[in-house]
Amino acid sequence: MIANQRVGRVMTEAVLSIDVEESAGAVLRLFAGYPLHHLPVLSGQRVVGMLSSADVMKLEAFLPKSGVPADDYLDQRISIRSLLRAPVITIGPQQTLIEAARLMASHGFHALPVVDAQEHLLGIITTTDIMHAALQPPPAAAPPGGARTGADEAVRDIRVSGAEFDQAIAAAKSAVGSGQDPQGLALVLLYLQQRLGALERVLQSADRYFSCGQDRSLHAALLQSIAEAKRSMPAAASEGEAPFGLA
Repeated sequence: MIANQRVGRVMTEAVLSIDVEESAGAVLRLFAGYPLHHLPVLSGQRVVGMLSSADVMKLEAFLPKSGVPADDYLDQRISIRSLLRAPVITIGPQQTLIEAARLMASHGFHALPVVDAQEHLLGIITTTDIMHAALQPPPAAAPPGGARTGADEAVRDIRVSGAEFDQAIAAAKSAVGSGQDPQGLALVLLYLQQRLGALERVLQSADRYFSCGQDRSLHAALLQSIAEAKRSMPAAASEGEAPFGLA
């Protein structure tokens, strides 16, 4: 059930942050240079606040129309600490999405820092994350009585080596090429290989995006890989159904 899902399974883990002793001008530069909506503020490793795009709009309201550079003007007049709400509202990874939603609703937030027992940053959870989780298809129903069949147990945690995978793909290509695939199983395997490649490219793009700096070129590459992965989905899956009943 979506309400009982743990925050740690839905949160965004790799996030940019800023130290509370940094300049106010640095906040503007981060929001201008990266596709940010929320920016956790740290003191050492401990979360002490969260800035949003609304806070950036407040900063911009202080800027003169012309003359003094924006960074210098802000740095002389405003500190990051002065922009923070006290006390900071956080949530733990083991708390539920319903708890996160209630905190956001009661405080008027759209995101919360996710922290460990020492208040160290683990990630953030946003209203968008919660909506995405709510839109995921429900898990497949268990067999009557909750019992697992032998087939269920056999496929629950399959592991294959790279060599075994390559051998299966070669056999599938041979079967399709020779017309020896009456049930279409080999064709489905080749489709899944193609789909796996598309998803691996999404993973690689996401890893570069979050690990190497969230600049515009990496952001564009990530969006392109996601679009390619979506195009590789069968029609039923693109309309909201899981492909081949794999939900």
